Amino acid sequence: MYNNIHFYNFIILHPMNMNQLKNNIVSLKAEEFEEKPGLFCMSYGFDSKKITSSIAQVGLINRPYVRRNRSGTIDIITGYRRITACRELNWKIIPCIDLSDAGLSDADLLILNLYDNICVREFNNIEKYMIIKKLLSYFSMSNIYERFMPFLGVSSRREIDLLLKIEGLTDELKGYIAKGLLSIKALELLKEIKDYDLPIITKFITELHLNFNQQILFIEYINDISIREGLDVSSLLNGKTFIELLDDASQNIPQRAKTLLDRLRIKRFPILVKNEKAFAKLILEVDLPPNVRIKHTPFFEGPDYVLEISFKDGKKLKETINRLTHAKGIEKINDPWTA
Repeated sequence: MYNNIHFYNFIILHPMNMNQLKNNIVSLKAEEFEEKPGLFCMSYGFDSKKITSSIAQVGLINRPYVRRNRSGTIDIITGYRRITACRELNWKIIPCIDLSDAGLSDADLLILNLYDNICVREFNNIEKYMIIKKLLSYFSMSNIYERFMPFLGVSSRREIDLLLKIEGLTDELKGYIAKGLLSIKALELLKEIKDYDLPIITKFITELHLNFNQQILFIEYINDISIREGLDVSSLLNGKTFIELLDDASQNIPQRAKTLLDRLRIKRFPILVKNEKAFAKLILEVDLPPNVRIKHTPFFEGPDYVLEISFKDGKKLKETINRLTHAKGIEKINDPWTA
């Protein structure tokens, strides 16, 4: 198994050190590079404008590492984004460092690229998925988790499992994940959704800027409603109650997102919402001090209620308690469905 060492130590410990490698400079025609990312690439959904601008201004400071494979074509080891930028700038010749005779295995070259990237940037979730999939070709899952995940910002085996669920997703969904618009925690729920329903779901998530917690609620609500009412998600969300929210100029985007979830919650839990409104009306009819709140348990699942009192000192507390003992209507507090 591979030792967890820094990129520079990695180079020094191998037969060819950095100085030797830098002497293997080759000038390759841009047309020799294939369009496909290749075996070692771990870049997805990146914006090439910054790197293209940089190379246009000061040139190619760090040469990509490449090797010529058995078929004679070029494998990009490091610098896929740099080569892409050079091609966008219509460079005919791209200077690279050739590792064809460096005596490094595919696993070695993959780790070289991994540490080369770690030094300069953070990975998006699609890139993390790509890296884990590539590492699994050479290392065990426990080895990957212990030695490489801390560098990727992956904190648990559960997160690895979620990242691996990216397998088989459409390019559109991968794009949303790469941009941070779609949570990987929502992936497990999306796996239960039919493919033809995914476009309308992602439309709501992206246009209303649902945060990750809102995404989970949204998907849970629509999935439950769809099953209970026997209709597909597209029919549900294309209904006037929901689709009109996307262009509702009377509300800003956060307000529209809240309204969406409120409407879905009412549709998902009609009896609960009815009881909540009845309970709120009941409490309003009680002459409670302004510093007192009465709350019910979630879903009214428990028989007891909670009384909250905010106060500055004992004198204020005593005044509040005395007022509570004489509060009109307090004896009427009961379960809303029996009130």
